[in-house]
Amino acid sequence: MQMMALFDVVILGYGLYIVYGAVRMKRTRQLSSWLMGSRPAASMRDVQGYIDYIFGRIVLMGGIAAVFGAVGLYNDLVTPLPWVMRALVLLFLVVCVWFYVSMNRAKRRFW
Repeated sequence: MQMMALFDVVILGYGLYIVYGAVRMKRTRQLSSWLMGSRPAASMRDVQGYIDYIFGRIVLMGGIAAVFGAVGLYNDLVTPLPWVMRALVLLFLVVCVWFYVSMNRAKRRFW
């Protein structure tokens, strides 16, 4: 397996994991520890509001990451897709920045 294929597997796994974590968080109405960072959950003003606000954003980020990883695997192991990969890299980076900004807004709004 090529090194880039390993990277693609990690990105695919990350995407699937965060979608799973978001669905679990929404279902149980309890925060995931990886979303909290160093901030204690007890200091949050509105846990349910935070979950509702961030859920769709997490699912979108995870879905884009999973698609990026899956298409990257196909690109590395089956047939090169240079234009598709360029577009996906750009989309992935834009979504990463958007997600980071969304997380910061959510922290300011709900802590």
